[in-house]
Amino acid sequence: MRLSLLFAAVLCAAPLFAQTVLFTEDFETTPVFTLNTTDVGSAPGANTWLINDDYAGGNGDVDCSGFTVTFTVPSTPGQPGGITPSNGHYLHTASTEAVADGITCCSFAAADGFCTNPGNHFARMSTDISTLGQTDVTLSFWWLCNGGNQNYGEVYYSTNGGGTWNLITTPIGQYRNQPNWTQQSITLPAFDNQATLRFGYRFVNGTSLLGGQDPGFGIDNLEVTSAGAQPHAVNTTTVTPLQVCAGNTVQVVYTATGTWGAGNVFTAELSDATGSFAAPVAIGNVASTTPVPITATIPANTPAGTGYRIRVSASMPATTGTANAQDITVSEGNNAGAGGNIFICKNTGLYTLFDQLTGSPNDCGTWTAPNGVPFSGIFDSATDPGGCYTYTVACGVGCPADATDLCITLIDGANAGQDASAAVCNADGAQSLFPFVVGGDLTGLFYNGTTPLTETPLTAGTYDLTYVVYGQGPCPNDTAALLLVVSDSAWAGAGGTTTFCINDPATALFGLLTGNPDAGGSWTDPFNQPFNGTFVPGISPAGLYTYTVNAVAPCPPDDATLAVVVDPCTGIAEGDGGLQGLSLRTEGEMLLISWAGSSGAARIRLFDAAGRVVPVSIALVGNGQARAGTSALADGVYSVLVQVDDLWGTARFVKAR
Repeated sequence: MRLSLLFAAVLCAAPLFAQTVLFTEDFETTPVFTLNTTDVGSAPGANTWLINDDYAGGNGDVDCSGFTVTFTVPSTPGQPGGITPSNGHYLHTASTEAVADGITCCSFAAADGFCTNPGNHFARMSTDISTLGQTDVTLSFWWLCNGGNQNYGEVYYSTNGGGTWNLITTPIGQYRNQPNWTQQSITLPAFDNQATLRFGYRFVNGTSLLGGQDPGFGIDNLEVTSAGAQPHAVNTTTVTPLQVCAGNTVQVVYTATGTWGAGNVFTAELSDATGSFAAPVAIGNVASTTPVPITATIPANTPAGTGYRIRVSASMPATTGTANAQDITVSEGNNAGAGGNIFICKNTGLYTLFDQLTGSPNDCGTWTAPNGVPFSGIFDSATDPGGCYTYTVACGVGCPADATDLCITLIDGANAGQDASAAVCNADGAQSLFPFVVGGDLTGLFYNGTTPLTETPLTAGTYDLTYVVYGQGPCPNDTAALLLVVSDSAWAGAGGTTTFCINDPATALFGLLTGNPDAGGSWTDPFNQPFNGTFVPGISPAGLYTYTVNAVAPCPPDDATLAVVVDPCTGIAEGDGGLQGLSLRTEGEMLLISWAGSSGAARIRLFDAAGRVVPVSIALVGNGQARAGTSALADGVYSVLVQVDDLWGTARFVKAR
């Protein structure tokens, strides 16, 4: 396949018949054609477009309404020498039934004598041809199509890249009655000056009732040429005014020769201050195929200078124009920039208001305060009032003055107050932390590390808290430290009344307190004198004994009072009635009772300090051994009586938690 898209002139050898070849297609390798599209109401059907080098006919059969119909497709005529390469690949229609039987030369269904539905079939270029600046554009191609009155080929063109298609009716509207290869040339003004020119072919299979003759529609050796490019030139004639302020407009008048494409844009370009177009700046444009004056804007950031020039260039085709003949003077415009609203935190220092402007303002302006009096431009956030400060620039000669307002809103800064320390007792429950803020706003948050707190913790310990008051707008956050100590409350347990027999052993009073009291406290006796905590019946005085547990401030101390009564315990006493080896031992809530072995039945009872029988569960666990549960017993002194036959013995023990 020979395919070329040429955008520079490719001229033939003979100067009198010089032609520019813009496009060729011989379908040999990778054609730029899309087959069997839906353009112009087309759809796949009884026929299809193929690209191959098959010219041989053949026989086949088809089922037509329940009847088998045989058909013969004649061979496609060979190509003449004018087609290069001869008998190579070509674009053509083929009957789908013939293709199904392996016959892929140029044919169409109606010509094969079997019933088919009407249908149209389209093949189109898949790439654009640019003819911008070209004249007398000609499409030429070789074709054949015997066809019939209802079976013929058509040629179409598109100037919008295949978006819409136009039927070519001159010099031929229907391509038929031509069984041998012949060449066609079409020259239309519509082909000239197009950026996205394409061509397409449609085979119309109107009906099969009137018959037709093969071959179908075949195409080869497309070529698009032109007589040559028109000369194009753009000349800038006048620019007014010749003295202009940057940011203002000038009127650019120019001439343009040649034919310009439909999408052409004329663009005015500005040189640098020396007249050089090494880096031109586009300052205005107009979409047109004829010269229309351009209202161009000198960019506001153009440096002042006296040697500027303006030229006009075109896009279709690309053409660089000549500049105007007179120098242009550009003065810098007055630019006060853009003000707006800003927020400043009070008492945060001095601010240069010029630095708060945006938009590249000139630095030669002056300031006025909200009351209209001159202002230095340095704003003191501690003493100057909020309001709108005006910046005015009038430095550019011949350019109008420019002004902008910078409106300042003052915001109070965040205040977390002073660092502080505090101590609380967890017995008081969780308390608000805000009473510990010293001199600060009560709008912040307390943090223990990254954990926010609103109340004091209940777990004893030292907490390094941070109090954060968040600033509004530009104001920064403010923080204060709070050292918080949470102390555990003291617990002396619960007292009560306990009775000792006068001959009971010494007993630690701590074990007689209930409620799991804190250890490490101190005792006082009934005379409010220090006491070691061990009560010795008959020696220690009876009365109120107080147990006191101190706590870390601010937690108060706690105490419990134990009333101790000493009883002679005449109701029952320890004694020996001949039973040997009686002993008592406690294991948790279990009392272990042992005596010397005896073969007799044992009777065991438990008495309180007043001699009353106490009902408990007692179980014999062996010869001379028993167990008694004491979990239900109140704290106090108890006696155990063991009787075996005529022998007995007693022993005391103290129940204390």
